Amino acid sequence: WTPHTRMRWAGAIVLVLAFLLRVFTKQGWYIVTYALGIYHLNLFIAFLTPKIDPALDLDDDGGPELPTRSNEEFRPFIRRLPEFKFWYAISKSTVIGIVCTFFDAFNVPVFWPILVMYFITLFCITMKRQIKVGSFTWRRFLLHSIATKHAATLST
Repeated sequence: WTPHTRMRWAGAIVLVLAFLLRVFTKQGWYIVTYALGIYHLNLFIAFLTPKIDPALDLDDDGGPELPTRSNEEFRPFIRRLPEFKFWYAISKSTVIGIVCTFFDAFNVPVFWPILVMYFITLFCITMKRQIKVGSFTWRRFLLHSIATKHAATLST
């Protein structure tokens, strides 16, 4: 747990919105925007991915198993990229992106719709792969909540 989580993220969102507003009003720096978007996507994937990938655990039948040693009883979800480092990296990279918009050397002329389509394609492929692997926390949460509701209906 880290203090002032909501205020930190509100500040990060304001930074991202300020960057997007500057890019929109100046009509340029699409390469910087694309690079920043790819970097933020990479950070988001690292934030949602566990430090120890459960897909790499070798089990015989693919189903749940009982622990065989005492150290296997409880394994909490540990993120590959903690929340504070995620926030810090997003904030720092957005500030760097804003600074880049003040220099014409980074304003490379490109056809921006192609970058948008490529980013959307990359996002969909990456998310499909991550969901297929099943390493996201919300999947575990969803399965746990369904099992809890099912157990509650059986007990009544």
